[in-house]
Amino acid sequence: MLSKKPLKPATPSGFTLVELLVVIAIIGILIGMLLPAVQAVRAAARRTTCANNIRQIALAVHNYESANQQFPVNQIGPGVFDSDLGGNETGYYSWLVPLLPYIEQNNLHDSFDLRYNNGDGDSYKVSNTHHNAPAVATLVTTFMCPSDFPNLENAIILGSANPAPSSYAGNAGWPSYATGYAEERSTPGRHNGAIALIHPSAPVSWHTRTVGMNSFRDGTSNTALLAERLIQSGNSAQAINEGDKRLRSLHILERYEVLDEIIDQMSSSHAHVFESAHIGRSWSSGTPLVAPTYMHVQPPNSVIGHYNTSMDEGDFVVTASSRHASGVNMALVDGSIRFVTDTVSKEVWWAAGSRDDGRTETISD
Repeated sequence: MLSKKPLKPATPSGFTLVELLVVIAIIGILIGMLLPAVQAVRAAARRTTCANNIRQIALAVHNYESANQQFPVNQIGPGVFDSDLGGNETGYYSWLVPLLPYIEQNNLHDSFDLRYNNGDGDSYKVSNTHHNAPAVATLVTTFMCPSDFPNLENAIILGSANPAPSSYAGNAGWPSYATGYAEERSTPGRHNGAIALIHPSAPVSWHTRTVGMNSFRDGTSNTALLAERLIQSGNSAQAINEGDKRLRSLHILERYEVLDEIIDQMSSSHAHVFESAHIGRSWSSGTPLVAPTYMHVQPPNSVIGHYNTSMDEGDFVVTASSRHASGVNMALVDGSIRFVTDTVSKEVWWAAGSRDDGRTETISD
C-alpha cells in the first residue's frame, strides 16, 4: 500500500496587504514629487504664451505707427453730439481698437461703427442694441493672458452688450498730480507715457494728442509700452471687498506730491467699490474706469488708486499686475519683452513709465 505524502501549502500569489500599502505610498510620493514639476512647466508655458501676446501687440503698435506716424490713442470720453448723426460722434474707444487690423482682426475692426460713440448716448456703457454690441462682446485671445481667469459676465457693470475684457494695458505714464522724483516736475504734469490720452469733446490741458517715435527722449529701450494688468471679477461689493486686494482702488488725496508721497498715501487709504468694479472689463472701452491703461507709480502687483476730481481725465493709478509668480510681462517701446519682478526699484519703475523725464534707467529681466 502506497503511503501519501503530505501536501505542500500553496504558494500565495499577488501582494500582501503590507506590500500593497508600500506600493501605494511610493506612488503617492512620486506623484507628490511630479505634480509641482508639472505645474511649474504649465506656469512657464502660460507665461511664455502671455509674453508672445504682448510681443504681438507691441509689433502691432509699431506697424500702426509706421502707417500713421503716431501711436494709437485712448479716448477717455465721449464724442460731441451730432444731430445729423442722431447721436454722439466717435469717443470712448480704447487704443486697442485701431490695432485690430494689425493683429489679423480686420473683420472685427470693420464691424465697429467708428462714427458713433462707443457707448449709449454719451455714456461708456454699451447696451445690446448699440451698433457696436457684437464687436465689444467679442473675446480676442491675443488680449487675454492664459493665467488670468476673469469673470466674463460684465453686463451688470458695463451694459447688456456684455463687453469682453483684456489682460493688457498701455503705459499712460505718471498721474498729472505727480511732481516727479523730487518736485522737479511742473504741475499739473504733462502726459509722459507711451499711449496718449484724449477727450474728444472736452480737451484736457495736460493731455498729449500725439505720441510718436520721436517723443521718447529717454530712449525707446528705456520706456514701457504695455504690461499685464489683472481683470476685476467681482460683481458685488462683497465680492470686490473680499477679492484680490490688487483690484481694490484706494482713494488718493487731491494734491500735488512727489511719487513716493503718492505711494505712501495709497498704503494708508481706503478702497472704493465703484472705482474698483470696472478694472479691465472691456478691451474696447477707453473710459478711465475700465480702459486698458495703467500708470507707473506703484511697482508691479501693488495696490492701485484714484483721484476723485481728476480720474475722469485719465488719472487712474492702475498698477501692472499678473498671476505669474513674482512679476509681470512687459514690452518696451522698442518692442523688446521683459519680465519685471515685483522687487524692481521704485526709481527704475518710475523712469520706465516716463518717456521724457531725463532719466535712462533700464529695466532688465
